[in-house]
Amino acid sequence: MVESLRHRGPDDRGVAILREDGVALGMRRLSIVDLEHGHQPMWSEDEKVCVVFNGEIYNAEVLREELVAAGHAFRTDHSDTEVLVHGYEEWGEQLPCHLDGMFAFLIWDRRRRDFFLARDRFGEKPLYVGRTGRGWIVASEIKSLLAFPGLRRALDIDGLAEYLSFDFAVAPRTLLADVSKIGPATAGFISAEAGLRTWRYWVANPIEVPRDEPDQLVELDRLLNEAVRTRLVSDVPVGLFLSGGLDSSTVGFYMCRHAKRVVSFSIGFEEASYDETAYARLAAERLGIEHHVEKLSQQRVLDLLPSIVDILDEPLADQSVLPTYLLSLFTRRHVKVALGGDGSDEIFMGYKAYLLMKAAWLTPRPIAAVASSFARLMPAEAAVKVKGAALVRDLRLSPRQRLLSHLGAFKGDGRFVLAPGLRRRVGDPLSNVLPSLQAGVPDGAAAHDETARAYLETYLANDILAKVDRASMAASLEVRAPFLHPGLASFGLSLPAKQRLRGMEGKYLLRRLMDGRLPAELVSRQKMGFGIPIDAWFRGDLAALARDALDPVRVRERGIFDETVVSRLLAEHSSGRRNHGRRLWSLVQLELWLQRWIDSPSSSVSAYDSAA
Repeated sequence: MVESLRHRGPDDRGVAILREDGVALGMRRLSIVDLEHGHQPMWSEDEKVCVVFNGEIYNAEVLREELVAAGHAFRTDHSDTEVLVHGYEEWGEQLPCHLDGMFAFLIWDRRRRDFFLARDRFGEKPLYVGRTGRGWIVASEIKSLLAFPGLRRALDIDGLAEYLSFDFAVAPRTLLADVSKIGPATAGFISAEAGLRTWRYWVANPIEVPRDEPDQLVELDRLLNEAVRTRLVSDVPVGLFLSGGLDSSTVGFYMCRHAKRVVSFSIGFEEASYDETAYARLAAERLGIEHHVEKLSQQRVLDLLPSIVDILDEPLADQSVLPTYLLSLFTRRHVKVALGGDGSDEIFMGYKAYLLMKAAWLTPRPIAAVASSFARLMPAEAAVKVKGAALVRDLRLSPRQRLLSHLGAFKGDGRFVLAPGLRRRVGDPLSNVLPSLQAGVPDGAAAHDETARAYLETYLANDILAKVDRASMAASLEVRAPFLHPGLASFGLSLPAKQRLRGMEGKYLLRRLMDGRLPAELVSRQKMGFGIPIDAWFRGDLAALARDALDPVRVRERGIFDETVVSRLLAEHSSGRRNHGRRLWSLVQLELWLQRWIDSPSSSVSAYDSAA
């Protein structure tokens, strides 16, 4: 299990077999803070508490001073891991509330004879729990759980339906019946007697923000400065993912306040419509950043396709994992840590989808109800073909349900792709995920705020952060997200809607803050995304892969997809009548995942270690 995660921590390995406790702990370490003394598993002085931990605690120095004042004696020089040990002794299950960081940790308490586990507020670091006939297993990635011989490889059909509907399964569900993923801002206990018990330890409740725009700008500047400064804590060099967009350029601006030398990285593509390197160079020149660019051919990207199934041991139908992995490999040749701009689009309403959602917020309820009723008479399969039909169909849904119905290749309901027998057995994906969404949205939230928080709970946690974590850690690179500083996020989520989405302009306040600090072209730029020409590729170099993975005989034998529907999607796409690239990617990735991780009980040790 430990060796299957070697890519996450090539610098150190630690195992503790506690036979008398019936417990085994193991970890791989990417050494970034306190390189000499941060070995894990790490024990308390009396050996009653032991921790394994993945991530970084940015306020560890402040917490250490507080714990020393409370009488705790530290043995390491400045390890953030040891803060967790003493923090648990001092605060118990309230420990996560004290932490500013990205983390997933597991603490064995010999006195209580149970495990305490927690995941960071937004889900930057992953944490999976498996149930076997021999007990509980916990890991950072599913491939580590699959290395345990007692774990069943049975599908969760509701998780499968969520994947097809949203491009991912929403925590706590995965595509495996006996595996759950701990959600963002979630903590819990595991014991032999009581099993797994979890709870939500944090919600970004609204806070009081300045009423006047000049004061809001001052506070936003202060919070961004603090967020970037704290995320530069490291005993190794830190770089920057620089796309040339507003978010990463903003992070670069604040990095220059605190570092004498800033090094940034971007990758470009031969296809001009997918290449942002000119904007990245413009930002780097303005900020005085040392910038590195690598241009990629289509073949270079395609050559890495086999690695993606190893990286994504939990299926994720986001094709931007390919360029993210390539960027991570390139960056890792220079640094061990990089900062990025993730989280800004969700919090400050930068996605184009917010414009569609805004139209729904402003539609009077009677009109919304009538229009939605008519649109719902259209079958889900047909609605996919009609532009705008899905939005009208979902007008009467709650804002959080409406957002989910917009996500994914199949726009919120991919059940029609399932084989008829399976289709009848699965529940409504939108209804299934509501309980987990409600945990992250305060009662009485306005429609715009409910939408933003649903974005955080679903798309950010289960897609964007999962993609970045798997792709970067596959290259043994740590990526940090300053926009997910708890104070900054709470501030952004508490701003009036017009300060985030004004007219047709998203990220309004952030743009005003960076006006004059960054080139005007970057401040006014609309989000481009980090994509690949998937439609063209499935009519070109990926056509053979799709035909093989979705061969009618294979589909029939697998018994998951409707053979007729899949064949029609392939035919329509190859003929050019429709663009089904994203849908085909979703189906192909699922089939390849089934072949790699479910069909064969072979060793789960990663096949991409050499590539990194």
